Amino acid sequence: MTSKDKHSKYEGSILEFVNSGGSFVSYTNDNNFQSLLSRLLTRQLAVQQQCVHNFYHREHIVNYLKTTAKNKDPVVLFVERIFEGVSTQEFVLHVKNAYSNVYVIVLTNEVERAALIRLYEVGADNFITKPLSLNTLVEKIAFTLRPQSKIGELIEKSKRLLEQNQLEPAMAACDEVLSLKPNSAAAHMAKGDVYRAMGKQEEAIAEYMKAHKSSHLYLEPLKRLAEFYGEIGEIDDQLSYLIKLDKLSPLNVERKVEIGSLQLEKGDNVEGRKFLDEALRIAGREAKEMLGNLAVQIADRLMHTNNEVAEQYYRRALQVKGGSLGMRDVETFNRLGICLRQQKKPKKAIEEYRRALEIAPQNERLLYNIAMAYLEADEVQEADSSLQALFEINSRFAQDNEVVSHNIGMVLAYAEKSEQALGFFRQALQINPSYDPSRKMIAKLTDEE
Repeated sequence: MTSKDKHSKYEGSILEFVNSGGSFVSYTNDNNFQSLLSRLLTRQLAVQQQCVHNFYHREHIVNYLKTTAKNKDPVVLFVERIFEGVSTQEFVLHVKNAYSNVYVIVLTNEVERAALIRLYEVGADNFITKPLSLNTLVEKIAFTLRPQSKIGELIEKSKRLLEQNQLEPAMAACDEVLSLKPNSAAAHMAKGDVYRAMGKQEEAIAEYMKAHKSSHLYLEPLKRLAEFYGEIGEIDDQLSYLIKLDKLSPLNVERKVEIGSLQLEKGDNVEGRKFLDEALRIAGREAKEMLGNLAVQIADRLMHTNNEVAEQYYRRALQVKGGSLGMRDVETFNRLGICLRQQKKPKKAIEEYRRALEIAPQNERLLYNIAMAYLEADEVQEADSSLQALFEINSRFAQDNEVVSHNIGMVLAYAEKSEQALGFFRQALQINPSYDPSRKMIAKLTDEE
């Protein structure tokens, strides 16, 4: 299947979802993401606007979900991992527990692996790392809505049958998966759930163990085993599986408290205190993150009205983190750099972009922004070098945006790479035929030739 055929299939999955009464809800104040989603659904797929909603308050989302749940209409909910400085983790958990008709896709900047595992653990069906392209958005939605394989469809069928208490057909669906893919962790997990519903605990445990052995990063089998041993009072076995879970997903504060408490119950004060103290440390780090995000939120609101004060708050957001800067802070560096460039301080912006590149050397947006800053500082060769590094990572960067295409063309024109520059100016006009800056540059360069 060609990439074009795959893309058509993905779009077909989205249209099928809409035709079945599905709708899209976003809980974000990211205007770029909202525009991209609207462009995909209402312009590219010609979906009716009334099935696309953006809410800024959780109670409005809950009211909407209550209505859709009554009609059993499916919903895709896009939710920021951090919204206005506050983690949405508990909100995602509530939505997934309360509404079976909702798919949750978490929006996040680049984060560490443990944080992504935690997102899945609270119930997220998928996640999107920003910034993203139109094609990536299509694929993420399609894969969230429907597994793109027969095995995935059979697993979903087994889960539906189990919910309807049709245990024998559910078991048959699991066995069909295992005939196609022996040792499928998802199939063994689903089969364990069916055995548990049948009251066959030993068989259920055996299937959970098989699921765990087939995929050591799969958390659900370990959770089931910890629950089971907790129910029958086998604390040592319960602790064993809880600790395995903690190693795989170390940011779960509640689980660390549970482990620490059980260790204290056993009389192991040293280990118990270690886990409880670690829970407090993580909670403190999350509090710092909330403070940092609040500072970013303030800076974002001020960027277009008071650059100098916005700069101070971006810097405070980074200072709050101290020596624990990571991938999630790259976007703050990006915004600080833009803020400095708006103040006509490109060299200071370059300093911040360089700090960010130490964290994320292959971040496409960073490489683009530092190229623009170098151009503004009249360091054309450095600007060109940054673009070449960007093209090595993504040769199709800027294919959806006429302004970005034009800006890249300007760097190449100043670097005396006229043919490459013309290519980007022409690309800008393909995206937006009325984009005059690129039309003028094409005329200028072709006259010079």
